[in-house]
Amino acid sequence: MYELLVLALLMHWPLHAYLIAAIANNILGPWEKISRGSLSALLTRLEHTGLIAPADPTQVPFPTVRPARVFAITPTGRERFYQLMMDTTSNPGTYQRLFRVKALHLEFISPEDQLYLVEHYLTYCQTGWRYQQTEAQEFASNPVKQELASDFFSAVALDMMGVMAQEWQLESAWAGRLRERVVAVMKQDQERVEVEQERRKP
Repeated sequence: MYELLVLALLMHWPLHAYLIAAIANNILGPWEKISRGSLSALLTRLEHTGLIAPADPTQVPFPTVRPARVFAITPTGRERFYQLMMDTTSNPGTYQRLFRVKALHLEFISPEDQLYLVEHYLTYCQTGWRYQQTEAQEFASNPVKQELASDFFSAVALDMMGVMAQEWQLESAWAGRLRERVVAVMKQDQERVEVEQERRKP
């Protein structure tokens, strides 16, 4: 996820290393932070593999508060960014967190690819919701589990599964709104194309 986040930030602007850390940690926070050592190692690896390169400090759109190296994304880095954005299979267990990073940077891929990612995530959320619903129903109706579990355990487990199902519903609703935005932009783009085509007719 850190590789995608760094490349995504550099899709916007060249940045000082400390600004990459500050912005990344604001996105990841409050409980997760990318350490200075981890970021330094990642930037070194990305530079060695040609995904980022040193850049002109005057191109950074933020005031400089201390001297630091500046990095910009390379054409190869843009290709890698696209690959990471479109990858929907490598991290199924943590894809919820990963998609939230992707959602912030959808503007850098085509509307068609945006729609693909959002619809995939909607399916992912719905699968999570159905799983929690099924687990809760199976637990509540299984006499063996009810006999072995204490009343306290059963009550807390069912309540927890209900909360998790609600979380998936909220996540699905957010993804649905995101899909509506993507579709609206696609519709506007299509209308502009049609108007331009009509204007060019003899």
